[in-house]
Amino acid sequence: MSAQDLARCLVAAGSAKISGDEGEGIYLLSVRDGNLVEKHWVGEILQSENVVASDVKDDTSASYLLDLEQSPRHVVFIDQENVVQCYAYDEDVEEWEETPLGSKWDIITHPESKLSATIGPDGGIVVSYQDEDGHLAGIMSIADNKWKSFGPLEGNPLLGTPQSLEVIDDKLHLFYVEGDAGIGYFVLDSNSGNWRANLLKNTKFDTAIDNFSVVKDTETGYFQSYILTGGSLWNVNGDNEKACLGKVEDDGKLIPSDKAQAGWRIKWRGARKVVASRRKITIYY
Repeated sequence: MSAQDLARCLVAAGSAKISGDEGEGIYLLSVRDGNLVEKHWVGEILQSENVVASDVKDDTSASYLLDLEQSPRHVVFIDQENVVQCYAYDEDVEEWEETPLGSKWDIITHPESKLSATIGPDGGIVVSYQDEDGHLAGIMSIADNKWKSFGPLEGNPLLGTPQSLEVIDDKLHLFYVEGDAGIGYFVLDSNSGNWRANLLKNTKFDTAIDNFSVVKDTETGYFQSYILTGGSLWNVNGDNEKACLGKVEDDGKLIPSDKAQAGWRIKWRGARKVVASRRKITIYY
């Protein structure tokens, strides 16, 4: 993953890194005139552009769920009524269509809420958001056609905080921006159902954090944080000092720093994405 691809993904409402017979590619989502628009990029070439849904909240984030049984692509987002929705791509008609999951979840978010969605360690969908009081909350599938809510979680999340659900070491993590402390995260104890709170050191900035991605470096065991703030892309390697990778323009174009120009290694899988590569996952509508 290049630093340029990373910058594009963090500027987008949502993204997914893919691979296939034709090589690497990235799906990017953006909101335009109330529509959620999907663009498929391979390198610097735009392969296709499609409208996913209309009546979308202007500043919604969106999450991809890839390779589910019913459809190769699902997208979860927030509509203009602050309701969480889920659309799926129908390959037969080559169009995006609404699924019944939005009505089944019946989630109304805070007007400033973002969201995240992923496939949990047990193979079920998990969605996080900020509830009407601004607390972090969510829903997860627990059995065929059954869903369980969680939260509100403790903490002081900023209103409109970016969120990132990740499965790390077979445990569900929820990353977010905590008050004046930088990036915080919760880890779910699957046995007790409790969420343990933590903070990532050295992730506080003087400017607002617009987006971020956090992964675990399998070589060192440390978290790698990639943070978009103040028009710049930063890396925090474990507890070490921050390193600026360059300036990022509104369209996601990266003007790299010396580090990025020197071939800075991006240990990153792709923001707001899930790839169920080993098996198809069935979601019951």
